[in-house]
Amino acid sequence: MAYTGTLQRKRSTRGSSGGWEEPGRSFSDAIAWIAQQKRLVETASWGDDPAAIEQQLINHQKFHSSIQRSPEVDRAKDDLAKKGDKANLHVLEQEWDNLQQLSFGRAQQLRDLQQIIQQISTAIMWVNDREEEELVFDWGDKNIDQYIPKKQESYSKLMSALEDKEKDLNKLKAKVDVLLKNNHPASDKIEAYQDTLQTQWSWLLQITKCIDIHLKENAAYSQFFKEANETYSTLQKEHETIRKKFTCDKNTSLENLLELLRGLEREREKIMENKRQVQHLVNKSKSIVRLKPRNPEEKSSSPVIVKALCDFKQDQKVICKDNEAILKDNSQRSKWDVTGPGGLDMLVPSVCLIVPPPNPLSVSLAKKNEQYYEAILAIWNQLYINVKSLIAWQYCLLDIKHINSLTMTMLAKMRPEDYRQIFKNLENHFEEFKLSCHNSQMFDDEDKRRMETQVSGAQTHYEQLVVQLPTYKQTIRKETVKGVRDERKKQGSSSTSSSIPSSYSSSRSLSELHALRLRLEGFESLLSQHVHICFGDDGVKDCGLMITQLETAQRDINSMREEYLRLRERILKELEGINDPDKAEFLRSEIEVINKRLGSLESISSAYLQRLQALRDMLQSIAQVEDIVKVHEARLTEKETTSLSTSEVQDYVSTLKSIKAELELKKNVLASMETQLANVSHWNSQVGGPYYRCDMMLSKYTEQVGLLSDRWKRIQGQIDTRLQDLQLYLPQLQHYTQTSTSLTDWIDATRKKQDSLQNTKIETVQALNDHINKQKALNTEIKAKRETVDSVLKDNDSCVRSVKDYETDLASYTSGLETLLNIPIKRTMLKSPTMDLNQEATQLQTRYMELFTLSGDYYKFLGELLKSMEELKIRNTRIDLLEEELRLLRENVQDHSSKNKSLEDALARYQLQLSQSQEQLLSIEEVKRNTAMQCSATKDSLNTTQSQLSDLNDQVGRLNYLLEEEKRKRRLAEERYTHQQEEYELVLRKRQKELETVSWSKLEVEKSVATKDQELEQLRRQLADEAINNIKLTMMQSIQSEYSDIVKERDALLLKLQLSENGKDRLKMLEDELGRIKLSLDSELRNKQRLQEENDRVKRDLSYWKDQYDSKQSLIRQYDTDKEYLEREKNALKSEIERLMRELRELEETYKSRLSTIQKEMHEMTTTRIITETELRRTREKCKTEPSTGLLLLPEPKMPLTVRGLRGEVSVIDLVDANLLKQSDVDQVNQGRLTRQDIEDRLRSYLRGSTCIAGVYDEANDKVIPIYQAMKDGLLRRGTTLELLEAQAASGFMVDPINNLYLTVSDAYSKNLFGPEFKDSLLAAESAVTGYKTPGTNKIISLFQAMEKGLIEKGHGIRLLQAQIASGGIIDPEHSHRIDVNVAYKRGYFNEAINKILTDEGDETKGFFDPNTDENLTYLQLKKRCITDKKTGLILLPIMNKKKQESTQKNTTRKRRVLIVDPETNREMTVREAYDKKFIDYDTYLELSQQECEWDEITITAPDGSVKFVIIDRKTGRQYDISELLEKKVIDQSVLDKYRSHVITLTEFADIITNKTTHGSFSSSTASSVSQDLPGSLKHISSVSVNLPSQEPVGAIFDTENVEKISITEALNRGLVDAITAQRLLEAQACTGGIINPANGRRLSIQEASRLGIINDEMATKLKPAQKAYLGFEDVKTKKKMSVAQAMKEMWVPYEAGQRFMEFQFVTGGLYDPEMECRRTLEDALKMGWLDERAALKLQDIKSHAKNLTCPKSKLKISYKEALDNSLVEESTGVRMLQASSVSSRGISSPYNVSSAPGSTTGSRSGSRQGSRRSSVDLSSPSSSLTGHYSYSFTSFSSTR
Repeated sequence: MAYTGTLQRKRSTRGSSGGWEEPGRSFSDAIAWIAQQKRLVETASWGDDPAAIEQQLINHQKFHSSIQRSPEVDRAKDDLAKKGDKANLHVLEQEWDNLQQLSFGRAQQLRDLQQIIQQISTAIMWVNDREEEELVFDWGDKNIDQYIPKKQESYSKLMSALEDKEKDLNKLKAKVDVLLKNNHPASDKIEAYQDTLQTQWSWLLQITKCIDIHLKENAAYSQFFKEANETYSTLQKEHETIRKKFTCDKNTSLENLLELLRGLEREREKIMENKRQVQHLVNKSKSIVRLKPRNPEEKSSSPVIVKALCDFKQDQKVICKDNEAILKDNSQRSKWDVTGPGGLDMLVPSVCLIVPPPNPLSVSLAKKNEQYYEAILAIWNQLYINVKSLIAWQYCLLDIKHINSLTMTMLAKMRPEDYRQIFKNLENHFEEFKLSCHNSQMFDDEDKRRMETQVSGAQTHYEQLVVQLPTYKQTIRKETVKGVRDERKKQGSSSTSSSIPSSYSSSRSLSELHALRLRLEGFESLLSQHVHICFGDDGVKDCGLMITQLETAQRDINSMREEYLRLRERILKELEGINDPDKAEFLRSEIEVINKRLGSLESISSAYLQRLQALRDMLQSIAQVEDIVKVHEARLTEKETTSLSTSEVQDYVSTLKSIKAELELKKNVLASMETQLANVSHWNSQVGGPYYRCDMMLSKYTEQVGLLSDRWKRIQGQIDTRLQDLQLYLPQLQHYTQTSTSLTDWIDATRKKQDSLQNTKIETVQALNDHINKQKALNTEIKAKRETVDSVLKDNDSCVRSVKDYETDLASYTSGLETLLNIPIKRTMLKSPTMDLNQEATQLQTRYMELFTLSGDYYKFLGELLKSMEELKIRNTRIDLLEEELRLLRENVQDHSSKNKSLEDALARYQLQLSQSQEQLLSIEEVKRNTAMQCSATKDSLNTTQSQLSDLNDQVGRLNYLLEEEKRKRRLAEERYTHQQEEYELVLRKRQKELETVSWSKLEVEKSVATKDQELEQLRRQLADEAINNIKLTMMQSIQSEYSDIVKERDALLLKLQLSENGKDRLKMLEDELGRIKLSLDSELRNKQRLQEENDRVKRDLSYWKDQYDSKQSLIRQYDTDKEYLEREKNALKSEIERLMRELRELEETYKSRLSTIQKEMHEMTTTRIITETELRRTREKCKTEPSTGLLLLPEPKMPLTVRGLRGEVSVIDLVDANLLKQSDVDQVNQGRLTRQDIEDRLRSYLRGSTCIAGVYDEANDKVIPIYQAMKDGLLRRGTTLELLEAQAASGFMVDPINNLYLTVSDAYSKNLFGPEFKDSLLAAESAVTGYKTPGTNKIISLFQAMEKGLIEKGHGIRLLQAQIASGGIIDPEHSHRIDVNVAYKRGYFNEAINKILTDEGDETKGFFDPNTDENLTYLQLKKRCITDKKTGLILLPIMNKKKQESTQKNTTRKRRVLIVDPETNREMTVREAYDKKFIDYDTYLELSQQECEWDEITITAPDGSVKFVIIDRKTGRQYDISELLEKKVIDQSVLDKYRSHVITLTEFADIITNKTTHGSFSSSTASSVSQDLPGSLKHISSVSVNLPSQEPVGAIFDTENVEKISITEALNRGLVDAITAQRLLEAQACTGGIINPANGRRLSIQEASRLGIINDEMATKLKPAQKAYLGFEDVKTKKKMSVAQAMKEMWVPYEAGQRFMEFQFVTGGLYDPEMECRRTLEDALKMGWLDERAALKLQDIKSHAKNLTCPKSKLKISYKEALDNSLVEESTGVRMLQASSVSSRGISSPYNVSSAPGSTTGSRSGSRQGSRRSSVDLSSPSSSLTGHYSYSFTSFSSTR
């Protein structure tokens, strides 16, 4: 523009002198044209959508083509080249190049903008489609069981699609960042599109989180109602069973009552199982969401509260996550009308809302089940009380009857302890009757009084007999002694006279002794009242009264002692004169008995007195402690929450510390109470003698003391917990108060700034720019405060969590106190500070969001205002330019008009002068005649010139007409331009380029016209000048010269006319060019319209074909669905055909076996028929013919000799058939030389008795006890007891080891040799003796035959066969005696297979347990460890003294696998996983670990004399060198010292070592140092790091359709797994130790596995990098082995592969260190520099692990950790298997290791063992239903102890 101004000044200067510089004007015009084109490019707008951008690109391409050549630029170049102005020429070329570059740059920017907007728009459409699909989904309760699995599968697919889409979006964002970094002119539009995409993407991710919550909650909803309904049905059945089965009255026999009692006890176990399920449902019901309110048809009388699952904003209304709202209208499925926080109504997507618990339906259903259960339990309790009272009543009647039947003769024959025991039984049964008849429906008060009367009568009868007994015995003794009477006759009279007073004296002594005995019995009965001491409310007072009574009784006992001494001295004197030795012996014995009883009475009374005094002291201590506890409990229950005031919190902390100090000062009171309890226990243990030790409510007080101690500890623990919580909460509260206050102040100040900015008036663009800068700075400040707001909200959330945890602790303490004391504690309405905190957070977030939204919106408004003002300014500038150009054009036209007028005046003057010249020529014509011809010629020439001038005037007129026409056209063009400008502005200036083109064409035409006008003017000037010159020459020169001049002028005029004709032709050309431009403009307009119509048509076609495509896609999807359905049907039919074929083969085998059986039976019948015919012939031979009738008469049959067998009589013939007797023995029997007793004695081991284990020898107490009693004494476990008792029952008889009796099961039960819980099991085992009955035929078969027919589980049968063989032989139930093995073969009672199993002393046959060594043994091995009772000859199992065993730290826990089932996911867990998830405590974890492992301690002495201390697991072969572990500092010396000093067991010691070595962790000191050395950001990882338990990777695939285990390669060949999944599973094996052999679980190298055919060569090549992850990557420099993490840092392994290998290693136990050959934890890896913080967090977050596997069963994407969790473990090999099927399903229950499942052969009862040695699978049996908090079961080859 500087050049233009300069040139204008030059033009005005030179114009004043009448000249014009052509090159300067053309250069200026060219520069102006270039500048104008640049302005057009720079001020061009940018489209808002791809279609607009496409049109702009087309227009710009036309514009770019139009500026490739310019007449102005060409003309300027030519002029400058002619002048040689190289400087200006260079400037012009630079400007031209800049214009071309600017135009090309805009075209490229348009293409970039079009591409990026198109890609972002496509992504937004994809996200919107996914969003729309999820928003319209119905999460109600309709068809919930059907849509939950489908939705889970679609959700998995959606997440996979989002993962793939996220990668594409990241690439797209990188492109956007590049454009923004390069300052693309349309950055604001790109950012707007990108922000829209980011917002929609974040919103979709929020929706996926909501979907995940809905899936979990709705699945829990469905599962709950299924379980609740099933539980209700179970309770109904239980109620019906109890109601019908257990009925009784007074007429019910004692045996039936006992059977009912046992049945009730068994039923109670079932009821208690239901209790756990009911309680589980009650707890679970409180967390079930509500689904029915989601249905718009469901109307509720009360407002429905909904909770937000994520943040959602609508306009200025915001609802945050976990905020609650009121549902107003849910008629729309996708959006609900709710009243949100602050009472604002808003529409919220339904997927973002959930109706939170509690669900009234679930709570009421659970309550209904609970009430039903309590009703059943109440019915059971009433029945139990009724039965117990009837049993006690029956026993009392029997005892009364027995006592009333006693006579003096019977009493004299009994020992004193015997008849005393009879009366004591009556007393015990009567006491039991009095206790049990309370609340009994069978007895009223009259029945109780009647029973008391009967008992009193029996007692009176008993006392009379006892008092009369000594006299009766003396009378009998006198009558029997006759020899003494003869001696008395021979003696003299002196002797006779002296015996009379002696006899009288002895009678008196006897009476006094009897009276003393009665007094002793009275005091004994008095002291017996102190056996059971029952205090009232005031125990101390009652105790004092009883102490007074005992002191009085003790004084009476002392007086009795004095009386006894006096009577004893007198009797001893009398004995000196008594000659009757029997009488003297009787008196001495009576004196001795009284002395013992009196001494016992003194000791008992003293012990009772000491005990009562100790009890009184203890009660006083209890009362004191209870007062202290109640006071502190009341103080702790005063507050139910904390405060938001820091001062109040600090005051309460001080109060808690003072309470804690008070408790510490009063701790001696608690110690005194415990000491007093120990003193009471001591004196209670001193009570002995003839009375059994009384408990005097000791158990009650022990429980009370324990309860008080526990309450004391709970108080201390609660104080410590509260102090800890408050000390954590206080700094959080202080920090939150400070930050929230500062943030609130900032929001207030910023809001004022914002309001002031909005109130400011803006008048100029500069002011607007300044205003925008201020608003931008303020907006930036507000955005920067987002982190501060989030931080404050996090602090608020931390405070809320702390307060909730604190309130939960307080509530749990109060609830625990209510439960513990069974006393309701008064509570007030809790006003939790969390409500204020939540309200503050909501207000704070709302205010910030309002400020943020207000600032952002105002900033956008200012930006749009600035853009509008700039566009207005540009428009005004354009208008000014056009107006200026129009003004200049008008001035030029006026100048041209004035010049034309002057030209016309000059022409008129010239004509006048020409006429004057003509007149002068005519006047001198006469003078110059000789020149007449010349004059005439000259005249002709002048006429010609005049005609030419007239023609020229005509041409000038035409030119003026054309000029006027051009002016008119110019006005029309201006009007059209104005009209088109307005029209184009209405359509967003889309046609601006065309209008500008028309404008510039118009200017070119005007410039051309002006140029032509200038040329005409110059022509006229030249013509006028020449005419004037010609006239002057004519007047001054001669005519000849005038003539010559005129001729020259004529020639010049002709030349000029020719030039004028050329100008006319050029003008015509310009007019034609203008017409062509107009036509081009119209054509372009028509083309544009046509293109627009074409574009609309293409859009319509695109929409049509898109619809066609969607329909085709739907058809394709339908086809795929139908195809999948047909494939499933095909597979199902194929499976059904295979199943039918299997069933057909089984039927064929069954029919073949039946046919063989029938043939065998027919053969037996034929044999029987032949034998019968033979016998019949023999019988006919023996028959005699009756003479009178001729009939054949049989001789009198001889009864065959029989002997007593196991259960009945056994024929001698049967014994001969069994090869137990010879035929000669039968002959001897017939001859009378061999008797029945002789046979029974010879064959006693086959006919009677048993050599089974009869009882238990208690080494510690040196006594023999029955097996059941040993269990009750805690010497044997329940399972071991049942095993031994079953062995007795199956071998013939139950054995009473005390009385040496062989009894049947029923007799043994009546003699209390075992309890009712074992009766059914032992009766079933006794069937091995009496025989099993086949269903339908009732045929008696043996134990082996029952095993073959499946009537008894195989493993159980093998154990019973072992017992029979070890006890004398296999029992023939049909003939009731034992037989040898060879005879058993013949009779089908045995076969080689069973014999082979029994002779193989492997794990399968070791079904019995040695309680001394914890080993599994066969029955014969266990018998070899038994001893023989010298008195009875019975075999006894010795139980070693446990104190002697404590010196050995050997743990040989029997082999078994512990299976724990997760109650939430129903998945199997290891013991370690259950412990890590807090399902079991540490003690249970140790106990279960002991049952899985067989740790042993061995000492190895090397040849050089060095000694190694090694522990080894006999089951797995793992062993650890303790010295090596100490050297490597894996364990501390302190741990070894604890083990040496027996502080920890061998199992605990091994568990510590296993944890250290498995996870690669260091010792405790090292670990702590590691944590201290870590930076602050990494301590979090160290503190929360989860060390996953060590577990084997997936080693095989379990084909659920064919029910078999196959290798991964075989599964790949069958199409059960895809190639990627197979490779990943094998990589996990290779990088954790080697390829697993599915047959035995051994690890192999890749080469060995390839050689064995486990993998193929192609797979072996792919697995080499994974094997290096285990063997190590060798460092080229140091030659050390690097782990996979180190190799990733060195870029030796690709990132994805390395990350995958690390995930495999981490989830199987830790990262592997190939250098040290051990596992490492994440803390170790961080310390060693293997990983950075981000990589460690990524590994630690299991959920972020890549889902690079396809589940072979559900066909969903899963991670490797999920594959491990879903896998099964084969017990025999330990191989972990992943279930697979050809059809996608939601999975079936685990077929492996199922125990306690209905219908299964494992775990059917305690004591039974697994029936198959090959881990057979029964998929038809449902998996075990385990309820409760956790559950575990044992699956082993031996029974449960």
